[in-house]
Amino acid sequence: MKTDKVTVIGPGSGLEIAAVKKRARDHQLDLVGVSYVDLGGVSRMKTALISELDSVLKNGVKTSRGNLALTSYDQLVHGSSLDISQGDLAIVPDPETFVVPSYTPKVGRFIGNLHEKDGSLSLICPRSFFSRVIEKASSKGFRFELGFEAEFHLVKREDNRVAPADYFVTHSQDGFNFHSKIIGEMVDALRSVRVELEKAHVEGGHGQLEFDVSHHSGLKPADDMVYFKDAVKAVARNYGYIASFMPKIGNDWWGTGMHLHMSLWNKSGQNNLFSDKKDKLGLSKLAYHFIGGILHHLSALTAIACPSVNSYKRLLQGKWNADAQVYGAGVRGAAVRIPDERGKATRIECRFPDGSCNPYLALGAILACGLEGIERKLDPGEPLAFDLSFLSDREIREEGFVLMPRSLREAASALEKDDLLKSEMSGLLFREFIMNREHDMSQAGDKVTQWEVDRFLDVY
Repeated sequence: MKTDKVTVIGPGSGLEIAAVKKRARDHQLDLVGVSYVDLGGVSRMKTALISELDSVLKNGVKTSRGNLALTSYDQLVHGSSLDISQGDLAIVPDPETFVVPSYTPKVGRFIGNLHEKDGSLSLICPRSFFSRVIEKASSKGFRFELGFEAEFHLVKREDNRVAPADYFVTHSQDGFNFHSKIIGEMVDALRSVRVELEKAHVEGGHGQLEFDVSHHSGLKPADDMVYFKDAVKAVARNYGYIASFMPKIGNDWWGTGMHLHMSLWNKSGQNNLFSDKKDKLGLSKLAYHFIGGILHHLSALTAIACPSVNSYKRLLQGKWNADAQVYGAGVRGAAVRIPDERGKATRIECRFPDGSCNPYLALGAILACGLEGIERKLDPGEPLAFDLSFLSDREIREEGFVLMPRSLREAASALEKDDLLKSEMSGLLFREFIMNREHDMSQAGDKVTQWEVDRFLDVY
């Protein structure tokens, strides 16, 4: 018997196709789009007329396989195994992700998975990689919960320079008053794409805002990151701004991170498995092992969670992100921080990721490493209990801590040697991701900064 119901990999019970069609009719849509996030961290979308909705739901929309060899700035990666001679991939929508954004009211949106010609999920699909790791966690009795703090700057291009939307100080009340209207519109836009917020405020000056998104399980946290960036960028453009998630815009600007708050629960979602009231930090052994897994793979993880050459201008001591490869209770200089809340709110915060990452790759990789930490009972060592902000690299090493990678090249080299992530990601996705990073490095390698010119022009 033919049915309109589909099996979905998204969180919750899933939207039936019949419900999607009804919403499309109610909103009198003209177009429907399906998006995916590529290996450069860019969300790309193909659209079709609403008259093609049945076909889109069943077969997806086609995109050239060669598009997965594009960098974030649309250059083809030299040496990629993906090219335009290999035909197409299908971006098949997940009905659970269907939204009608307030900023494109006649266009319905889905997020999709990449499928091969035979209908199978493609090994190059970042979203299906995260889905596989979620399923692995579930098979071990774990439910992965994650929320995030998204930082971004509102800027304009003026006379060949980047100008911030304001020059207020950190957490300024004047700054909030100045931005209150655009913040309100962003909240409305995010509500329309089903992104649930807890906070929305000004952050570090220079037009920096931060929105905190509620925790969820399954694929929804990564889907929320995709819709989050789309919504705030769209609203910002209506005001003449760029909403930039660039990790470090200038040397005197605050860095822009994507801080990830995560915990493991039992399958029913009743018990937070990271919580233990008897422990001095309120953490369970399982939580310590999860942290141990992250720290064990942190150099390699950084290449995935901080995939831009620009990311490493932010990952320096004193920047309140990750002073070293350590964890600590309440310490904002720790790569993995333990926020103050306990009980059901017990969680860890990965402070090293930034908004240039592909969320499916970053979340999947972090979860995979945490699960290995549990399996191998990895010890994260003693927590950081003091501020490393004003120590040099040498002094941090002398204290017995491991530095964060100082460049994408260092992080990518660590990733290439990481057997766990190579196995979890599949050979094709792993190899193509690294090649994408190598292309970025080759493009950036011979670029001369103004700082170098100012310091050295008349010295040598």
